Amino acid sequence: MSHVFRSAGSAISDGGLIFEDALPLLWLPQPLAAGSELARLNADNHQLLGAESSLDEVRLNDVLKDESPALLQELQRLEFKLNILLRLTAQVAMQNEALPPRCMVRLTAKGLEWEGAEEAPVGATGLLKLYINAALPQPLSLPCLVVAERHGAASRVAQMRFVGVSEVVADLLEKLIFRHHRRLIAVSKHATA
Repeated sequence: MSHVFRSAGSAISDGGLIFEDALPLLWLPQPLAAGSELARLNADNHQLLGAESSLDEVRLNDVLKDESPALLQELQRLEFKLNILLRLTAQVAMQNEALPPRCMVRLTAKGLEWEGAEEAPVGATGLLKLYINAALPQPLSLPCLVVAERHGAASRVAQMRFVGVSEVVADLLEKLIFRHHRRLIAVSKHATA
């Protein structure tokens, strides 16, 4: 899976990092969420991004640096087992409900560009379901407005702006993008070393 990061400069961003990858995505045309429905979506997205963050970050060494090596090793072993259990649970969940097809996306905290978005015309509103981690078969559910389009070499690219996403969720999206950026740099440094 390749990740590409660059400074953003489109209708969906403010010049920050962009996370680009092929991710499972589903578009549901509908009126924008409001009121209690929007609050529920933000709460669910907050919980999902928090879970994704906890899977991604290993803080045992920092928290337990003064503890015994045996305790640290045991906790790392338990964390490894928990990660395996989560992956197996995700696989079972995905067998019962197939994921939507993967599409090339460029994700920011404010919006998303989606390659091949033929069914999302400019001006349309809907709910974008985006699966951000294979270990978590639950998607982010993001209310969107299709604000622009462009035509790439092979397909149409819809530019979607998130509507009604809470500041907390936008902040967690920025952190998700930054973690992936940091991981890409670490892998790049390791490959050249």
